[in-house]
Amino acid sequence: MLTQEEANVFINSLKRLLSEPSLEFPNPGKKLMLECKDGKNNKYAIDIVRGRQKPSKATYQTRYNKATVLIRVDIDGPPHDNPDGEEIPCPHIHIYREGFEDKWAYPLDKEMATKSEDLIQVLIDFLAYNNISNMHEINIQGGDLLDGS
Repeated sequence: MLTQEEANVFINSLKRLLSEPSLEFPNPGKKLMLECKDGKNNKYAIDIVRGRQKPSKATYQTRYNKATVLIRVDIDGPPHDNPDGEEIPCPHIHIYREGFEDKWAYPLDKEMATKSEDLIQVLIDFLAYNNISNMHEINIQGGDLLDGS
């Protein structure tokens, strides 16, 4: 388990995507994993997961060393119950918290500006929130998003 200070360093570090600049946004029921590194060679994985039954549902998460979830954004899913009993509606964001890992959620609009109905825009904003240095090189396509359902 990470300390809060360690988690904050990893969350705030400048990262570089290692994948090809052309990304195929996942179709409903599919997922995509992007590998990243920071300047100290720490490894991260960014996951994009689309709902199968509900294509407008999506999860974006950043993992440190492929295991510890640092940040997770949930779009068009169920509300989340925080450890203190507070219910947070979707869309929401989970940010690593020492002793609780990713169990706490916050309203997405309080932490990250985005258009939650536009899944590709959410990805772009999520990458920016993650301090991805080579975002300008990325071209995102696909995802079967034409009907918005």
